[in-house]
Amino acid sequence: MPRGGGGGGFRGGGFGGGGFRGGGFRGGSAAFRMGGSRSSGTPFGRTGATRVTSRAPRGPYSHSYYRPHRRYSRFGYRPWYWHAWYNPWWAGRWHRPWYYSPVYVGGGITIAIVLGLILLPLAGIALWFPFSTADTAGYVNYRSTETLYFNEYWYEYEYIKSGNDITYSVQSSPSLISFAIWDQPFSSLPTTTKVGSDSDQFSLVNNYYEYISYFLKPGSSIHYNYNASGQIDFFIASGYAFYEWNQGGSPSFYLFEDNVDQGSGDYSISEARDYYLVWFNEGVTTVNVNMTIDYSAANVIDLTAADYYEEGVDSISQNTFTVPNDGNWYFFVYFDPMLAPEETTSITFDVSYDSGVTSTDRWVSIQPILITIIVIAGIVVVAALIARSGQKKLKSKPSSKSIPAKKPLKATKAAKSSTSNCIRCGSVVRKDAHFCPSCGGKIEGRSIGTPSKVTPANSKSCSLCGSKLSTSDKFCKWCGTVVEL
Repeated sequence: MPRGGGGGGFRGGGFGGGGFRGGGFRGGSAAFRMGGSRSSGTPFGRTGATRVTSRAPRGPYSHSYYRPHRRYSRFGYRPWYWHAWYNPWWAGRWHRPWYYSPVYVGGGITIAIVLGLILLPLAGIALWFPFSTADTAGYVNYRSTETLYFNEYWYEYEYIKSGNDITYSVQSSPSLISFAIWDQPFSSLPTTTKVGSDSDQFSLVNNYYEYISYFLKPGSSIHYNYNASGQIDFFIASGYAFYEWNQGGSPSFYLFEDNVDQGSGDYSISEARDYYLVWFNEGVTTVNVNMTIDYSAANVIDLTAADYYEEGVDSISQNTFTVPNDGNWYFFVYFDPMLAPEETTSITFDVSYDSGVTSTDRWVSIQPILITIIVIAGIVVVAALIARSGQKKLKSKPSSKSIPAKKPLKATKAAKSSTSNCIRCGSVVRKDAHFCPSCGGKIEGRSIGTPSKVTPANSKSCSLCGSKLSTSDKFCKWCGTVVEL
């Protein structure tokens, strides 16, 4: 690239030409990838693209909607469901308890079970094809535009029968991406170790730097060797430290060699990230540098295990892949940080699956589930009918236990007559009087003349007010309740 006041940029790239090259004047603008990554270097996966289907809103065996019509009966014009819905055997009679009918509304739990096990699943199956949003012919299409960060991949998958096709097209901007189709998850892809070498010679004017960067994971290593015609600085740094240094700061480096004219050594990688190897001329005179870098990149994702793959491309024209066996088939769009130096890239993809599983096939596949639902519902209904029958028998069966007759209360003169005596002065008062006509006292306590409580004989306390009684009391002295003799 042309050298100028701004500086920065990249040259080369990937495993073909080694790492990503660049340079510039310290303090100028530059583009260093500073985003973080998992310390292990494991790619992060995302999914959830727009799913496009064109299916009819009804079951596979329905060709038209059924509209109920009105029928004439002895009750007049009624809907077809009238007689069934209001049948007492099903709905129960209003004057009977809820357990006299299997699904009487008052039953609560029973009707909830019936609705949950029969009506709702059947309604869902009638409106949507079971367990899939594919159309009636089994086609599913994923179409979306997404932003991928480096060391991240996008995936979608569907169950496909052998001999059916996956049609795809992918575009990426500005970075290169890799694309793969496989019948296993991304995490099952094997890893490999790739080795490479970069060598170059360049001139550094005053306050100018050159760098080369690699994205490496734990277990990788770098061997560097350089010779300069004058004194320079050499260091290995992260993207963030490199950026801070370029802005005039003094960050910490992984390795730093100050005012040297040659150097050689090895550096072992312990954390997955971008590593920048930088040569900087702080002197006045121009310095010529010859450098050689040998690297070993461990745990590199090996896409060659996939059934179909393309690495380091920015566009894949529409093509078709025929799957060789039944199963879940995935497509992956991977932003490999070893193939592109950018932080993010925008991907646009269009992937269509011909699953080979029609709506009729899906209905047949759920028959065991439907049979299980019907059996459970049948058990619930039978149990409710047995309970109804048992309750009827229990209600009509005469009781075998005789209830002891209550001992008739001895009538008192006050109870037989329509008058009674005031509990204060003893004067005769009418039964419906609220105050005594002689002393003016309010008539309180039990109903005068018709005692509602009778205290059993030999009781120690009154049955009405709980006051203590003596053995000779015939009435409670506090409320006047009769004590049996």
